[in-house]
Amino acid sequence: MSYSQPNSPFLGPAKSGKGCADTDQGCIRASGDGTYYILNNKKGGIWRSGFASKDAAKKQIAAIHSN
Repeated sequence: MSYSQPNSPFLGPAKSGKGCADTDQGCIRASGDGTYYILNNKKGGIWRSGFASKDAAKKQIAAIHSN
């Protein structure tokens, strides 16, 4: 059973992820430790994390969309 709170006051709209592709920020965010993560546009939450740079995260998104 999964649990999600897209409107959580603890996560806020930036981390919930739902609809992030339609925003000016997009779905890639920087984390506090200097790495980047990609938000899940459809379900919310973090899709993938641990990217060393924003470009590395963008390449992952491009690879998924190329299939």
